[in-house]
Amino acid sequence: MKKLVSVLLCVMLALGVCSVGMAEAAKEPVTLSLWVWDDAQVPATQAMVDAFMEKYPWITVEITSIAGVTDYNIKIQSVIGTEAAPSVFWLNFNLGRDYIPMGFVQDLTQFIEADETFDLSTLNAGITEAYTVDGHCYAVPKDTDGYAVFYNKALFDAAGVPYPQSDWTLEEFAETAKLLTTDTVKGWTNANSDRVWYSLIMGNGGEIYTEDGMAAAVNSPQAIETSQILMDLMNNGYAFNGTQLAEVSVMASFSSQLAAMTIEGSWMISQYAEAFGENLGIVEIPSGAVGKASAGHGIGYATTTSNPHMEETWLLLSYLGSEEAQAMQVEVVIPAANAAAGIWEQVYPEYNLKAFVNALGYSRPIPLAAKNPTMARNAFKEVVANILAGMYPDAAAAMADAEVLINDAINY
Repeated sequence: MKKLVSVLLCVMLALGVCSVGMAEAAKEPVTLSLWVWDDAQVPATQAMVDAFMEKYPWITVEITSIAGVTDYNIKIQSVIGTEAAPSVFWLNFNLGRDYIPMGFVQDLTQFIEADETFDLSTLNAGITEAYTVDGHCYAVPKDTDGYAVFYNKALFDAAGVPYPQSDWTLEEFAETAKLLTTDTVKGWTNANSDRVWYSLIMGNGGEIYTEDGMAAAVNSPQAIETSQILMDLMNNGYAFNGTQLAEVSVMASFSSQLAAMTIEGSWMISQYAEAFGENLGIVEIPSGAVGKASAGHGIGYATTTSNPHMEETWLLLSYLGSEEAQAMQVEVVIPAANAAAGIWEQVYPEYNLKAFVNALGYSRPIPLAAKNPTMARNAFKEVVANILAGMYPDAAAAMADAEVLINDAINY
C-alpha cells in the first residue's frame, strides 16, 4: 500500500509540475523595456533582470541605458504618455512632481494592495513618501543616497596636511583645499552638481525656495556667503573652473589625482574604491552655520498609464522592490530596501561608509519648486554653470540672477 501511495504521489507531483510548465508555456511571450541613466549601474540592473527572467521565463526585459540624467530626462519627456514609453523607467523627484499631476505615471496603489507578497513598508519610508501623492504611490523605491567628501590620502600625506575629521566646517574645508593645492594638484575638484551647492547652502542656513515652493529664496545672506566661499576657491586657483572641467570631468580629475578632494554621492564608492584602493578617504560633508545638510534623493521604478502590459510590469516592479533584487545593487548604491541597506555598509569595510550613513540622518529632500520643478532646477544649474564660467563678479550677483531665473521658470 505504501509503495502504491508513493507511486501515486510521484505521478501527481509530475502532473503538477507538468501543468505549471504547460501553464507557463501557454502564456504569450511579453517583452518589457527598462530605462536607466547610469552605465555604472547596468551590471547590477542586468543581474536583477536575469534573476527575474528565470522566475518568469515568458517575460523578456530589455535594458536601455541613456548615459547622463539630463539626456535621459530629455528622452523621457519625448515619449512619456505614448506607446513608445518604456515599460519601467527610473523616476527622480522632480520628474515625479512634473509627470504625476499630468496623469502620465501609473498609480501603483491597487497593485500594491492586491499583492500579498509585496510589503511597501520594507522600503525606505522617505523615498516612498517622495513618490506618494494624496495617499497614492506612483513608484517602487530603488535606492537612497547621501553626500560626503572623498579625498586622496596620498596627496594629503605628500602635502603634510592632516586628514579631515567629521566635525570640520566649510571654512576649514576651504583652508584645507588651499593647503593641498600645488602647481599640479587642485585642492578641490569644484562642483557642477546643483545638489552639492544645495547641501552646503542649506547647512549654512539658506534655502533654495520659499516654504510653499512658489518662489526662489536663494538670494539670501546665507546662500551668498556659502557661494562666495566656493567661488573664491575657484578664483584663487584652489579648485578647477568650468573651462578646465570641460576638458576633464569632476570624476576624472579626482580619479587622475589632479585634485585632492571631491564632494560626491554615495553611488561613487565602487568607482573610487577601484581607482584608489587604500588611499581613498571618506569624511562627512563640512558643516555650515546651522550644521550639516545633504540634499538627499532616491530613484523610483515607475511605469506609465499608457503601458499595455501592466500584469507583467507589476511582476517586474514587485521583484525589483524585493530584498533579493535590491541586495544585488549594494556595490553601487544604498538600496531602498531597509534590510539590504544594512548590507551596503559591509561591502567596503575598509572605508568610512559611516559618513554616508550619518548623512542619511541629516538628509533633506532635494529642494523643488511647487510649479515647473524641472525648469526651476535647471535654472539654478544654469547659474552654477555660469559661476564656473566666471560670468559673475561675486556671489551676490550670481544669487540675484538665480532668483530671477528660478522665479521666471516657476511662473512660466
